[in-house]
Amino acid sequence: MKEGRMFRLAILSVLILTWGVPAWAGAKVRVMSIDNCANQLILVLADRDQIVSLAKGGDVSTLPAIKALAEGLPRNDRTAEEIIRARPDLLFYGTWTGSTAMTVKRLGIRAIRLEPPRDVAQAQRQIIEVATLLGQEERGRALAARVARGQDEAVARQSGTRLQGLVYRSGGYAYGADTLVDSIMDSAGIDNVAARLGQKLAGTIDMETVLMAAPQVLLDDQLRDRADPRIATDFLAHPALRRGLPDVARIQFPMAFWLCGGAATPIAIDALSALADAHRATLEGKQ
Repeated sequence: MKEGRMFRLAILSVLILTWGVPAWAGAKVRVMSIDNCANQLILVLADRDQIVSLAKGGDVSTLPAIKALAEGLPRNDRTAEEIIRARPDLLFYGTWTGSTAMTVKRLGIRAIRLEPPRDVAQAQRQIIEVATLLGQEERGRALAARVARGQDEAVARQSGTRLQGLVYRSGGYAYGADTLVDSIMDSAGIDNVAARLGQKLAGTIDMETVLMAAPQVLLDDQLRDRADPRIATDFLAHPALRRGLPDVARIQFPMAFWLCGGAATPIAIDALSALADAHRATLEGKQ
């Protein structure tokens, strides 16, 4: 129930954040995205009439309130032909669309690659950089300040022992050091077990290693698993995990909170910090 309340608060917070920032009155840059994470930044930083089109897909990695902002906007299939026809002033692309971007760059279209931020500070810098390119500096500074404020507040609220936690997804997939979710966990007072085990970026950690590491909290992407059921999803319900970690808390923390950065980052910090505080209080009450 607490997780559900936090998720609803997250949705409301994104809407308040988006509505509360005034639009910049300067010249409009026409922008197009062929990357899911770029979609999210554009939606909260650009004016609607700046957006030529957004990349299709990415619903499972987008908070509902941000996804709602895309309603009625054109979508593209990430092809060079579409970009050439649209002739945007600016194209944002990501890791998996580099070849398309290189093609249109040769035709004089300005294309900017967005790298996944590896910590909260990088997420803030990326917000400001994208906002500046869009001619929305004020909006970018406001969002970056919201991220910084949320992180400061979460750190100030921390009390007692830090929790030992792990983002453990279907198939034994985990996120270690040099990832945005690791930085968000740190802000919320949770030490990342995957990073302690030497994991950098994303990769798999076998169940035996997890059992030996004995995390107090498992953060899993339950919302996506229900929407996209796979055999690997049953890994998280394995009897060995239940028997070997009988007291572990499983906290729903969908990738929409932490995969891309942007407007989701302060919401992720607030939500995870509150959930961690509640679990820490529960543990202290049992002592």
